[in-house]
Amino acid sequence: MVEYKLQRELTTISGQTLTELHLDFDSLSMADLKTAQRIAGMVSDGSNIDVMSTSPRLDSNLRIGIAWAAAIKGTKGIQVNDVLTLSLKDAVCLSELALSDYLFL
Repeated sequence: MVEYKLQRELTTISGQTLTELHLDFDSLSMADLKTAQRIAGMVSDGSNIDVMSTSPRLDSNLRIGIAWAAAIKGTKGIQVNDVLTLSLKDAVCLSELALSDYLFL
């Protein structure tokens, strides 16, 4: 489990205020890839260069999706759509965290 201290408090759709996330990368499964891809689509405008043909690890939006899927597994009360309330800095940091702590271990 990876603990991530949010740069800016996050208020979930249900009204919960969070200052940190717990990312459970170890419990991710292939089923969570669909969730990660859905999240990537939510944060992308569709005009990104197709890095998926090179390596999915290079897609920063997918990395945000993977990190958020891990946060859903490890942090009680958050949902898929709560990702849209993240600060930009937190989203970028979560993308980097997924890259360094999960995808390239």
